[in-house]
Amino acid sequence: MLYRTNSCELMARPRITLTVSDDIYQYLSDWAEREERPLANLAAYLLSQAVKERQQVEKKQNKGEGE
Repeated sequence: MLYRTNSCELMARPRITLTVSDDIYQYLSDWAEREERPLANLAAYLLSQAVKERQQVEKKQNKGEGE
């Protein structure tokens, strides 16, 4: 997939390699199949959600430190 930079150039999105156990892989594969989406797309969505949750936790923690 491509995304635009500030200069309007199209660039490939960054990629990572992930290793998981067989049972996690099977669970994610089944989940992706039930949702009729690619496994990589589901994994990207789940990672994005986890990062958003972590950012909210950190924001709350930083707010508490400033008081």
